[in-house]
Amino acid sequence: MIINVESKFNSSFAKIVSYVKLSNTLKFIAHPLLIFEPIEPEKYPKVWRNGEYLVKLRIFGVIPFGTQSIRIELIKVNTPDEFILRDNGQGQVAKIWDHWIIIQSTPDANLTRFIDRIEIKAGWMTIPVCLFAAIFYRWRQFRWKKLIRNNFGEISLPIESKSISKKRST
Repeated sequence: MIINVESKFNSSFAKIVSYVKLSNTLKFIAHPLLIFEPIEPEKYPKVWRNGEYLVKLRIFGVIPFGTQSIRIELIKVNTPDEFILRDNGQGQVAKIWDHWIIIQSTPDANLTRFIDRIEIKAGWMTIPVCLFAAIFYRWRQFRWKKLIRNNFGEISLPIESKSISKKRST
């Protein structure tokens, strides 16, 4: 089953890309619906890079939801108008959790198109897992909008991301 959730964010393409690369952004936008506790490695890198990250999932921070492998693939990263990050994950509940984040610039430099596209296969649990995912990804985009309204105050960029963001916006 495939879920698509799309929003337009009132922020520049470069800024959204800079923040989507940060592991702290995932913590913020998922909270409190889903908590990702790193298992292997024991902590996330500040900036996501290609690789596999094993996590323990907790709904509302308390209800165990098994483990999940987050498999980050940075698909399209060096273009001025589109960024694609893929989490080709799987877990104990969902055997396929193929999440694509597609970020696109628009003619308005302060408006960015953001798409979460998720393919989920979880056997007999597919429908309930998809219902949860549909709510979860709408929640994430709601939290993104809050982050943008607060001028990203909840999360600070590492130094290397700040310099990348400044180069792209000039």
